[in-house]
Amino acid sequence: MSSRNFYKNLPVLNSFFDASTANNYRPLPGDWHIALTDIVNSTAAINKGCYKTVNILGASPIVGILNVAHRNEIPFSFAGDGAVFCIPPDLLDVARQVLADSRQIGKIEYQLDLRAAILPVSFIRKNGYDVKVARYRVSDVYSQAVFSDGGIQFAEEILKNSEADEFSISPSKETVSANFTGLECRWQEVKQQQNEVITLLVKSNASGEKSDQTYKEVLQKLRDIFGFDEVTNPIRVSELSMSTSVFKLWGEVKFRTFGRNRFQRLLYLMKAEYQIILGKLLMRLNIKTSATDWSLYKSDLSSNSDHRKFDDMLRIVLSGSSAQRRQLEAFLEQKFQESTLAYGLHISNSAMITCMVFQYHREHVHFVDGSGGGYVKASKKLKRRMERLEKEKAKM
Repeated sequence: MSSRNFYKNLPVLNSFFDASTANNYRPLPGDWHIALTDIVNSTAAINKGCYKTVNILGASPIVGILNVAHRNEIPFSFAGDGAVFCIPPDLLDVARQVLADSRQIGKIEYQLDLRAAILPVSFIRKNGYDVKVARYRVSDVYSQAVFSDGGIQFAEEILKNSEADEFSISPSKETVSANFTGLECRWQEVKQQQNEVITLLVKSNASGEKSDQTYKEVLQKLRDIFGFDEVTNPIRVSELSMSTSVFKLWGEVKFRTFGRNRFQRLLYLMKAEYQIILGKLLMRLNIKTSATDWSLYKSDLSSNSDHRKFDDMLRIVLSGSSAQRRQLEAFLEQKFQESTLAYGLHISNSAMITCMVFQYHREHVHFVDGSGGGYVKASKKLKRRMERLEKEKAKM
């Protein structure tokens, strides 16, 4: 019996809080694979101001695979400078091509090395880990994958060291053939007038029920301090504005027109500029056409965003005051000192959006990161704290 519909048939969780409960997850079928990417030295690229490029390259493999398979068939997650998605055996060759093409475009157009690998779930299980998946309902039209049981983190460690040679995907040597239609980066940074944008990573230092309890405590604290639910979404409809800046659009242009001549690139840019100007007008006037209700686009964009995720750790981009953030930091630092968890936190004044557009009417998903490389910089701080906890554990 085919396992292709495994993810599609999973029950849907209606609360993000349920992502912290192990019993809500189901193991991936044994014949599936895990595909994952990571940009080498993304910190240096971000420090040069290339964080939009890092985000669009990091998101590209997800768009490529979902142009072949329906998004309700493929569990995936975006991590700022990389991504992970799970694939059934019949899509293995397609996934290899998508990763190879993303690597080639990153290398040629941006001079960035997008590491990529595909690991069998069976290999992950042989090494004592597992990949379990659940579906969380983000909005009426978007359900998001969440992951548990350590397999994703194990795969990331394999990707980042020499052991990945067995599973690594090389850049394409021939013409890029993957379809990246729908990969767009046309919105300005979503600034907060009064608040901060906080990019937060939290990793439990326990396992089993104790780990579940740790995440539940963190989520409850977030709710107590911030309200946490819709209040903390950094993608505020009132602050959404599309950009017509050629400089800001050029990252999308270079990716989507890879291998084409200058004239074709100019045509793509002109078409994008036209679509942006027209879109602004249609949204401002709340126009409804036979294909799209433009009065819904911005509210759907906010609702269909991945600002809360779980993939072997808690990943959240939220909006709050500096006083709220200090209260959160005090709580997290106390838990860290108690060796309960490790965390990384980055503060900025705006959020970044990278878009995956299937249709302009409701069928669009938006990847969120804190500006200035929120996830990447938070991960550096998380790593240092995790290393400290490992050293303390070794002394015991």
